[in-house]
Order: sequence, then structure tokens, then C-alpha cells
Amino acid sequence: MKAFLNTDGGSRGNPGIAGFGFDLVDENGAPIASGGWFLPKATNNVAEYSALVWGLENALAAGVADITVRADSELMVKQMLGQYKVKSEDLKPLFMRAKDLFSRFAKASIAHVYRTENKRADALANETMDARGPVGSYLVAWEESPTNLFDVGAAAPLRSEKTEAMSFAEWNARTSNGEGPDRTASAGSRDQAEPCAERCQAALHENEPMKGTSMEHNPAYSGPGRLTGETYEHAGGHYELTVKDHFDAAHALPGYDGPCRFLHGHTWDIEVTIAGQHLDDVGMLYDFKDIKRDLHAVLENFDHRCINEVAPFDIINPTAEHMARVIFYELEKTLPAPISLKEVAVWESPAARVAYRP
Repeated sequence: MKAFLNTDGGSRGNPGIAGFGFDLVDENGAPIASGGWFLPKATNNVAEYSALVWGLENALAAGVADITVRADSELMVKQMLGQYKVKSEDLKPLFMRAKDLFSRFAKASIAHVYRTENKRADALANETMDARGPVGSYLVAWEESPTNLFDVGAAAPLRSEKTEAMSFAEWNARTSNGEGPDRTASAGSRDQAEPCAERCQAALHENEPMKGTSMEHNPAYSGPGRLTGETYEHAGGHYELTVKDHFDAAHALPGYDGPCRFLHGHTWDIEVTIAGQHLDDVGMLYDFKDIKRDLHAVLENFDHRCINEVAPFDIINPTAEHMARVIFYELEKTLPAPISLKEVAVWESPAARVAYRP
């Protein structure tokens, strides 16, 4: 049987109360299973991976042989495809568990989709956080992930008579030798990822302290004898991220005592700053690519247009001040909590800038 699996996870606080959900449908769109599960405290990425693992387990329990996974976590998708390495210790067991589950399908693939294409899974993740408990009509319940990478095979037993539990060593031997199911353009492709043994060996050493750093030999340095990532991992603080974009458009300012009351054009440069305190498991406040994408989508409404003809500037004058405020509130709708939009600035020229803050 062929099926499509949408997964999503979220955290209110990152880390904070979290939830994840999946929606499994057949190739005709008919529902097979769906559900949401609550976690008292977890990060966004842990919730995303938990959703993937749980959805795959339910797909196997339903007898699915050909699975297409769609998720809006670009980090998770690229890690599953071998394009990014998994560095977080919290994610490694879930990552290996997901890879093990992928290998049990006759055919399996994963692709990134935008949040608008993942509404059902997103709704289940939020519903379970609101309910503080499981929701939906799933086939198998969620099981906690193992803490030992080499316990992955035993930690995710199959619920289908067609398959058997596979240890990490067995999975590694199959994928390294090119055996097992067809994974063309899938998360298990050998040409997209390092061999499992090499990846795990690297994981054993990647968190070793840095030795012989310049800070160690600096007499003024009073920190720990060995400088590691943990030294600054939970230092706290406030982060701001700024991106820029532009659009070309014409406008007129009726009522203005000057030539700008007539139709004229600008290249408008837009500068956006977002802020927050919590970084994700990769160490990012928010992906530059995501905020640039959402800002560009807002600005496309005005690009190469007469702004006076575009709402709401068909009612209010399209001054730089009004433009900054409108862009602010349109862009703010796209940001997830607890990220906040601090400022939107509009440059009418290299020497003329207007900024809006609520």
C-alpha cells in the first residue's frame, strides 16, 4: 500500500511544553491514522523528530510499504537526507530511530513542504499541547526514544507481521552493503549520507574539548582549563537578527505640498529586525532563509505596482511611515512564538530612513 505522511512538532518556549502530530493518508487522500502526543518539556527539533518517528511507526502498523513523508522542518529533512550532520545529543537517538524505520519500507522518501501545506499535522501538534495529552485516532502509542544510539533497533519494535525488529548493527550492514529496500532519492540513500559506522565514530569525538586554544595560553584568561561548547551553551542573553530586501514601485502623495504629490518611483529598501532569547538545537534564533522568504512574500504585493492602487494604500497615503507599519504587521503574522518582530525600517533613498516599532 502506498501512503503519504505529514508530520509536525512544536514547542512553546523552546525548550518548553511541546507536542507533535502526524497525519497518514492513502494515495487517494483517504485517512488511515492521525494523532498528537504531548511532551512536558522539549525543543522544537525534538518534537519534529518525534512526530516523524511516531508517524512512521503508525504507517508500518497500517501495512504501508511505500511511504512519502512531508514535513515543514527543513533542518530535519536535510539531516535525514544526509545534507546536514546531526550534532545535537538530544536528536541523535531519534535520528537513528527514524533511519531504522525508513529502512523497513519497500520504498521511502522525505521532502520539505511549507507550513501552509502541513496544516493538519500542525493543528494536531497544537491541539495536543492545549489538551496536555494525546489526541487523534492513532494505531500505536508513542514510545520514548532510547538514550543509547546502539539500542535503536530494540527501541522501536515493529507492529506489523510483515517485518522484524532490526538492530543498529544489522541496519548498518544492510545500508553499507547496498542491500535492503529501494531508497532512490530517499532519506537512506548511500550517496547522500556518510556510512553509519563513520558517522557514529565521528559523533564520539565531536564534543571533545578544544586543546591548545589561544585563550588557554592567554594569561588574562580566567575561564575553565579547556574551552568547550558547553562553556557558553547556556549563557543566556538576547539575540537580534536583521535581514534586508527591496522592491521597485511608484506612488503619489495626495495633499503633500511638493513634487511628491505627483506620481514618482522609488527603489524601496526594507530592513527587518527580529528578536528573541532562545536558540534552537543548531544554535540559531531563526533561519535567515525563512524570514527572507516571508518578507519577500509581503513585498511582492507592492513590487512593480502603483502602490496607491494596492490595499490598504488605496485608502491611506503610501508614505514611508505607513509603509513601515503595514509591512510590520503583515510580517508579524508569519513569526512563531516566542520570536518577536522588533522593527521594520523603510529606506526611500540611501540617505532617508523611517523605522516603525510598536
